[in-house]
Amino acid sequence: MAFEGSETVQVIPAGRPRFDGLGSLRSRFSGRPWLFEVTLFALALVVYQVSRALVVGEPWRAFRNAWGLIRWEKATGIFVELDIQQFFLDHLKLITILNYFYISAHWIVTTLFFVWLYKSRPRVYPYVRNAFFAANAAALAVFVVFPVAPPRLMSDPGFIDTLQRVSGIDLHAGRLASLFNPYAAVPSMHFGYAFMVGVVAAFLVRSWPLKALVLTYPAVVFLTITGTGNHYVLDSVGGALSIFIGFAAVATWNAARGGRLLSVG
Repeated sequence: MAFEGSETVQVIPAGRPRFDGLGSLRSRFSGRPWLFEVTLFALALVVYQVSRALVVGEPWRAFRNAWGLIRWEKATGIFVELDIQQFFLDHLKLITILNYFYISAHWIVTTLFFVWLYKSRPRVYPYVRNAFFAANAAALAVFVVFPVAPPRLMSDPGFIDTLQRVSGIDLHAGRLASLFNPYAAVPSMHFGYAFMVGVVAAFLVRSWPLKALVLTYPAVVFLTITGTGNHYVLDSVGGALSIFIGFAAVATWNAARGGRLLSVG
């Protein structure tokens, strides 16, 4: 397995990561590269969340796009969201678990993945990190031009907001509500992150049982975001596509700078 790398990454001594493209900022954290990475992700998260909130689309447009998406799914035979949600509603204990999994796992698992990648695969880490940032930028662009109301706001087809109705979790109230875009269903970066974690980890770990285990994570996330009424099937497709775009963008950038493939040991 090989990853496209940058010139700076190629000369990293084993066990000591060093990163390209952000030298001036990185120099402020001399001797503490891990703090540089934490700061970088914190800044990216703030920019992403604020930008995501600022690009809230007009409600009528978001609902119109949602109905168009539902009609397209029905026409192609992939409108299975109601069936998935009904299955979980018939098992309230399970849907309760999925509600809290939806709220927490997205951040916890992704964070642990990057910590593991930074410590155990320092040559691959910069590539994945940069692709992650590029994927989020692509997702933000879609939020701007194509606002979509999530299934939980579409009561006419029969969807239910399980977070609120079952677990009393209201995504539209509280101190963080102002940093939340209710019409950013497409693409689903919940699934996008899970897809990235599952595929990248599966390539990097050596144990076949562990490969199978990490690949179940995207499947569990898909069932979670669909069963809780937070995303459509096409949202997950869009999330995976965003990740592809992110990795392709970084690979193209590295190739333009004369980068070569990195071996993953």
